[in-house]
Amino acid sequence: MTLIKTGLLYFKQAIRDGSIRKASDRLQVASSAVNRQLLQLESELGVELFERLPRGIRPTAAGELLLSHIQAWAQDEEKLRQDIGRLKGGARGTIHIAAAESITTEILPQAMAKLQIDHPHIDFNLISGDNYFVKSALLAKDADLVCAFDISGTTRTETVTSIKVPIGIITHPDHALARRTSVTISDCLDHPIIAPTQSWLNHSILKDLIENSDYPFRIAARVERVGMLRNLVLSKLGIAFLSPIGLRQDIHDRKLAWIPLAKGASIPTTVSLLVPKGRVLANYTQRLVELLKEELDAHLEIAR
Repeated sequence: MTLIKTGLLYFKQAIRDGSIRKASDRLQVASSAVNRQLLQLESELGVELFERLPRGIRPTAAGELLLSHIQAWAQDEEKLRQDIGRLKGGARGTIHIAAAESITTEILPQAMAKLQIDHPHIDFNLISGDNYFVKSALLAKDADLVCAFDISGTTRTETVTSIKVPIGIITHPDHALARRTSVTISDCLDHPIIAPTQSWLNHSILKDLIENSDYPFRIAARVERVGMLRNLVLSKLGIAFLSPIGLRQDIHDRKLAWIPLAKGASIPTTVSLLVPKGRVLANYTQRLVELLKEELDAHLEIAR
């Protein structure tokens, strides 16, 4: 293939110059070497590609056909180089994301929308679930990026960033605790609690607060999804322990109130971004990570 590619280059130049000697001068190659490559090219293709004239050469019908293909190949090669360059630059591709449900309500959609402003040809494959589910997706290499709470890296994953997020309570705005600047655990004991199910608690920092403590909480309901928990609080069924992540719009619209737990009442939760270990992230995936960090910081303003 190297030989025929060299022959094609020599053939194109010889036809352009109308002379093997002129082509060899321009290519800075001996005339005998150019002539040898052209003869080899004819042998490989099984046709005569040019006619030798007293004052140069001219292409045969087969030579004209070959010349048109060479020009088309050159255009295709250039397009390929441009497409590869765009791909390296983050212009095209798919980002596979696994994320905790509360991160998919506001933070992730906003980051994705901002990414597409500069990278309109990027698309996404998004799956959501509890921490165990999204981490399993990463280990199974079904995700390029995981964003979830209270998960740590393994020998097969790498933590890109981790952000501490305070725990508080969410209440209906009319609730007795809604106007507090902070609350203690004791403040919550007189109010029914909307609690996570066991499968959720097993992979959450809330397990130590709700299950592994001696506090006599009054559990009004157990739910397995953040959306269900939110809806029950909106219905005034009770209060819930939660971070402010994914609640910024509800808090801004005064549909919910979020009150931080007093210092020392609970350890903060951690939001982590993880990727498969050893994988080189495309530029657009790196940019998405940066945007997610920015969105997380913006959402945490309500906790400061």
